[in-house]
Amino acid sequence: MGAHRFMDAVGAGLLAVLLGASSAAAHHGWSWAEGEQSELRGTVREVYVGYPHPTLRVETPTDGIWTVELSNPGQTARAGFSDASARAGDRVVAIGNRSLTQGERRMKAVRITVGERTYDIYPDRIRDN
Repeated sequence: MGAHRFMDAVGAGLLAVLLGASSAAAHHGWSWAEGEQSELRGTVREVYVGYPHPTLRVETPTDGIWTVELSNPGQTARAGFSDASARAGDRVVAIGNRSLTQGERRMKAVRITVGERTYDIYPDRIRDN
């Protein structure tokens, strides 16, 4: 491979990495969520604690299954939430920001309560009404 072809390949690879990183950052920010916070009540169906962020699949009595996103794994753990904090069948209340996309059942939680235990995932973003 000639020097120019090698540099073109390296440049194209670097560009792909940078574009992928910017789209991931946009997804994991708050721009996709409403500014107003709301409450979601339901039953945990699945718990995932891992990268890029832990999530709960929550079934509500009226809206079906919602994806409730928490923070990155480190921040979620600092809030006290782990894979042992919730199980399928547990009742949950999530406070957070719903998706701006009409019909998308997704919320970024700032606080969740499982049973009697409350986890402040984003304490600085919690708005007490």
